[in-house]
Amino acid sequence: MFFEPKFFEKNKPVFLNSAAAVDGEGYAKELSKSLVQTFGTEAGSIQNIRFLQTLPEGMTVPAGEETYALVITKTEALLCGTTERARIYAAVTLKQLCEFGELCTGRLEDAPDCAYRGYRAYLPGRKSFQHFYDVVDLLAYYKYNYLSLEVGGAMEYKRHPEINAVWKEYAKDTHRYSGRTKEIQNGYGWCKNSIHTDNGEGDILTQEEVRTLVEYAKSRGLTVYPEVPTLSHCDYLCMAHPEIREREADDQYPDTYCPNHPDTYPLVFDVMEEILDVFQPELVNIGHDEYYSMALCPRCKGKKPHDIFADDVKKIHGWLKERGIRTSMWGEKLLPTVTATGRTYGGAGNAALHWPDQTIYIPETYYCQYLLPRDILMFNWYYSFGLQTDFVYHTHGYEMVFGNISATNVKYWRERRKFGAIGGSFSNWGSYHPEYMQRNNQYYQMISGAFIFWSDTYDDSRRSEVMEKAFHEAFRLHYGDLADGSYVLVTHTTDRKHKYFTFVDGLFIEDEVYHLGRYKLTYTDGTEAFLDVKYGTNISNREIPCSWGGEEIDFNPESTLDASALSEVCYSAIPSMHNGVTYYTTAYENPHPEKKVKSMEYISESDATVDVLKIQY
Repeated sequence: MFFEPKFFEKNKPVFLNSAAAVDGEGYAKELSKSLVQTFGTEAGSIQNIRFLQTLPEGMTVPAGEETYALVITKTEALLCGTTERARIYAAVTLKQLCEFGELCTGRLEDAPDCAYRGYRAYLPGRKSFQHFYDVVDLLAYYKYNYLSLEVGGAMEYKRHPEINAVWKEYAKDTHRYSGRTKEIQNGYGWCKNSIHTDNGEGDILTQEEVRTLVEYAKSRGLTVYPEVPTLSHCDYLCMAHPEIREREADDQYPDTYCPNHPDTYPLVFDVMEEILDVFQPELVNIGHDEYYSMALCPRCKGKKPHDIFADDVKKIHGWLKERGIRTSMWGEKLLPTVTATGRTYGGAGNAALHWPDQTIYIPETYYCQYLLPRDILMFNWYYSFGLQTDFVYHTHGYEMVFGNISATNVKYWRERRKFGAIGGSFSNWGSYHPEYMQRNNQYYQMISGAFIFWSDTYDDSRRSEVMEKAFHEAFRLHYGDLADGSYVLVTHTTDRKHKYFTFVDGLFIEDEVYHLGRYKLTYTDGTEAFLDVKYGTNISNREIPCSWGGEEIDFNPESTLDASALSEVCYSAIPSMHNGVTYYTTAYENPHPEKKVKSMEYISESDATVDVLKIQY
C-alpha cells in the first residue's frame, strides 16, 4: 500500500464477496458498496462490511477525531472511527488494500501526523465541474481534510451584480491569448498582484451552483472554506468600484483597495455575507498576500504601512469573530525576508522586486507581526527561504501552516514539525483539467504530500524515496492495471529543453509549442494508428537529474531543469536513469487492443530528437 499505517498486523489473505452486505451511512457506505461491486468475487469470504462509531479496545495508535482502525476476520470487515471523516478514511483504506492485493485478516490502525492537510484552488468553470468532483474524490482518497476555494468575482453577488459584470469582461480580456495577464501585471512602473482570472474559467457561477460544489466536498469529509481576497488581489472589487482603489491614477486594472475610504468596508462585508451564506464556513482566508500599493492615496499618505495593514486585518478579523468564524491569511507580509545576496522579499520592504530598467521600492510591513490577533491561522508560503521564517509565527504565538507547498521541497521537515508547523496546503492556481493538473505538479504534490502528512517517520533523508513512490503511485492512479494488453508502453527521452513554469494566471498549454512528433502503430491487418509525443505531457528532457533508477544524481537547486521539471510528467510517465540519461516510461492506450501490432516507428514533426529505449505492446 502507498501509505505506511502506524500499525498493520497482517495474517492470511482474504477476499470480499461480491454479495457482501454494507451498513453505515454517507460517503463511507457509498465507497464501500462500489468497492464490493468493483473488486468483489464470488469466491470471496468477507460477507459483511460494518462501520463502528467507536475504536476497538487495545489501540496502539492514540485516539483522535481522525484516528481509524480496520479489524478484518475471515467473514467480516469492521471499519472503526469516532467521526464520519475517520470512517471515510477507513473505507478508503479498505479500497487501497484491495487495489494493492493486501487485504488480509488482522488489524490496521492509523492517524495523521499533521492536523492540517489542505488544498487551495479556484472555483471551477461549468465545463469543469466533473474535473472538480474527480479532484475532490482524490483528496478524500489521499485523506486530506481541508479545501479552500477562492471566490473573488467568479460567484454571483445578488447585492452587487456590477462586480460580476466587470469580472466577466476582465476574464474575457485576460483570456484572449496566453500571457495577456503577464502583460498587465508587468506593464506598469509599480508592482501589481498576480492576476487570478483563471478563477471560474470566465464563468460566473450561481450561488446555488457553488453551494452544490461545497456540499459535495463536505460529503467527502473535507472542511470547506472560502478564500476572500481583501486589501490586495481585490481587482474584482476595485474594477467595479474604482472609487475605493488605493492607487488613483494611471491604472485601469486596480488591485488594492484603500482601507480608509468610507465605501470600502460596506462593500467588503456585503460580499462576505453572501459568501458566508453559501459556504457556512468555520474559517475564512482573507488573503492579504502580495500587498504592494500602500499609503499612496490622500486618505492613507503619511500613515505607516504596517499600521494600515494591521488595522485592515483587525477590522475584518473582528467582523468574522462576531460571527463565530476564524480568520486565516497568507502571512508573508509579517516576514523581514532577506536573502544571502541582499535581496528582500515579503515584509522587508526596500528593493523587493527588480524590473529590467528600474528598481521598484516597496515599504516595510514586517512590524505588523506584533500587531495582529494571535488566533489567526497563518499560511507560510515563504518556507523555501529557510526555517527562520517559521519562528516569526511561532515566537508570536500564531498557528502556522506551510502554504503553496510541495512537501518534498521543505527542508528540515521533521524539525519544523517539532517546532510547531501544524501541516501544509498545496495550491492549484490554474485549471482542474488533468493535463494542467499534471503539468502544474498537482498530482505529484497531492500524492507526495499525502504520504508526508500522514507519516511520523518522514524526514529529509527520505526525500528521493518518497518522490519515487509518488511517481509510481501517480502512474498507477492514471493507468490502473497495465497487464491487460490495452496499453502500449514506451520508454523514451528527448533533447528538447523547455524551462519549467506553471500554466497559471492566464498562461495556457499551447500544443504547437510542445508537440514533438508521433508514433505510428501498424497492425498485421494493415490498420494504422498514431500516438502523440508531447513535451511535458508524456516525455521530457534527457538531462533532468533523476535521483533513482539505478544511478544516484543529486538535484542542483540552481538548475532550471529541476525537481519541478521532473515532476511535471508525474501521472503520465515514470523517469529513470540509463547510462547517465534520464528516460521516461509512458503508457498509450492501444487504439485497437483486439488487433496484433506488427511494428511501431517514431515520426518526427519538430526539430527535436526523440530517443526510444524500449517499446512494449
